[in-house]
Order: sequence, then C-alpha cells, then structure tokens
Amino acid sequence: NENFYYHDLNAFDKAMVHLCSNLRMNGEWQNLWDNEGDQVVAFRRDKYIFVFNWNGQKSFSDYGFLAPEGSYKVVLNTDAKEFGGFGLSDDSIQHFTHHDALYAEDGKGWLRLYIPARSALVLEKVD
Repeated sequence: NENFYYHDLNAFDKAMVHLCSNLRMNGEWQNLWDNEGDQVVAFRRDKYIFVFNWNGQKSFSDYGFLAPEGSYKVVLNTDAKEFGGFGLSDDSIQHFTHHDALYAEDGKGWLRLYIPARSALVLEKVD
C-alpha cells in the first residue's frame, strides 16, 4: 500500500531480493571495510560490492575504502527516488578504483563514493 510509511523500504527490499536471487555469485563473503565511527560497512562477494551507511546524520562525499582494482557500476541504490531517496547520486556514472602503490601487489585500489546518510549501494565490477 503506497500510503504506508515504510512503502519505499518495502520497494527496496523487493528490489534487493530480486537482484540477489538473480545473481550468480560464487565464493565467500569478504569484509572490505568496517568503520564503526563512521557507521559504514562494505563487503563483497564475487564481482558485487555492498556498501551501507548506517549513520543517521552524516553523508560522505568521496568516501574511500580498498576494493579489487577496476571499474564498477551501481546496480541498486536506496537513495534513488523510486525507493524514497533524494536521488542525489548519478547512478549512470562508472566508478574507478584509484591506484595505490602500497596495495598494488594485492590487486587493490581505493574506491571512492558518495554515500548518503542511511543508504545502501550495490555495485557490480564491470572489468
């Protein structure tokens, strides 16, 4: 019912269940980032990265964490207007990791994202 307070959260939940049930993910879940102070966590499985900002007051611009080097596209974003968000992110933009010589041997770079308060993103590695 569109008049219910949590209608948009239900729409996101359905989209996440649909996305995950159609993904063919292999391997184990890997924790990429866990910052209790910022209340931001990120983890990956296969070519997908899941990012959550649980902070109720802080949005982060250019927030960085280590991820496998490459480029990523947004496949799901709770900040999209269809989920009751403000639609502040341009989800058509491809995100690229930034090379860091300290982590190059491990194949990792810094992935920098805009992460609004109380939001979640799912990204897919495209290369």
